[in-house]
Amino acid sequence: MKRHMLRKKEAKRIAKSLTETTGVEIKGSMERVEIDDRVVILVDGEPLILEHDGRYYLTVYGLLKFKPSKGKVVVDEGAMPHIINGADVMKPGIAEADENIKAGDFVYVVVEKKETPLAVGIALVDGCEMVGGKGKAVKNIHHLKDKIWKTFFK
Repeated sequence: MKRHMLRKKEAKRIAKSLTETTGVEIKGSMERVEIDDRVVILVDGEPLILEHDGRYYLTVYGLLKFKPSKGKVVVDEGAMPHIINGADVMKPGIAEADENIKAGDFVYVVVEKKETPLAVGIALVDGCEMVGGKGKAVKNIHHLKDKIWKTFFK
């Protein structure tokens, strides 16, 4: 596992990017940690930010802590075991989705009624197309029980 502290300028850029995508403001010292081919940014020692293809989003832990207002996809309980085992999110399992989601946006997945974050992903279709129909709606890039989660929460 490689680790190094980020310069203030880079940390500000990442924080600004995160505010734009999630509506969440993050402050604190940032450290970049490489776990195999994945990159997590620790903020004051907490694994809050995930880097994916040069873009930044909250980790599942970050979602639990901040509960962002943008990019929420709600799935039924039947989809939950598949998602936390790494499966992409399929349209039939989606109960509701943020109408402002555009294909390519980062989204987060919660289970209905409990609002518990399960995964972080990338929208494959717009939010208005996620409910109903067939096919994949969200590519799962980080979820509960994956290597990132297990590295920090054994």
